[in-house]
Amino acid sequence: MSRITIVQTSDLHNHIDLPKAGRLRNLRVENEALLLDCGDAIWAGNIFVKPGPEHAIRRMNEAGYHAMAMGNREYFFRAVGMLMKTSEAKFPVLCANLLPTTRSLGHVQRWTIVESPQGDRVGVFGLSPLMIPPKSWLESFSDMRFISYERAVREALAGLRGKCDWLVCLSHVGLEQDHFIAERFGQIDVILGGHSHTDIDELIVHNGVAISHVGPYGKAAVVLRSSSEESPSTFERELATLG
Repeated sequence: MSRITIVQTSDLHNHIDLPKAGRLRNLRVENEALLLDCGDAIWAGNIFVKPGPEHAIRRMNEAGYHAMAMGNREYFFRAVGMLMKTSEAKFPVLCANLLPTTRSLGHVQRWTIVESPQGDRVGVFGLSPLMIPPKSWLESFSDMRFISYERAVREALAGLRGKCDWLVCLSHVGLEQDHFIAERFGQIDVILGGHSHTDIDELIVHNGVAISHVGPYGKAAVVLRSSSEESPSTFERELATLG
């Protein structure tokens, strides 16, 4: 297992134009990094679908993202509407805690394995807010259902175990829940978080798991570099302004 570098964004809320996409592409290339997003990238909200393309997704394609978590803005209670929001994505959209009931969720996957520029296999899974509580009356109107974060992480780790060199969680459930996940699943190498719009100045390490958050609206990205092959959770964190 070699060292890994990750460029992280979160809660862009459509604040990604061509110059920012170019800056992110350069950060990805110059650092030989994976480019990952923690959700809420698009313009549309969770209760409606925007007609036509989401320009944020097009800009993310141009930047060369490897994967993103499904945030609440990317969610819709019917699969056809939800998939429309990110239909142009050339990268996986991840949500381990959402299961279909009547049809496939297509390009929205629970987890994936991507290859780092250094050739390592990186297992990545996503977590999204529980938009419809399990077993609630609202669930009967949806063709999807949410499961608990704990069950989702357990199943993701079981699906990825033995197949990858690194385990990365793309979390759109907030900093408090990120601590909950780290406490129970110390085998995760790093949790990249969003949703709570938490702009922390330094890396958090909880139960041996690195937790990183970056502020919203595309003001900056975080560059994470693993600093020790012997201790995977040891990362160096650098903030890169996007303009």
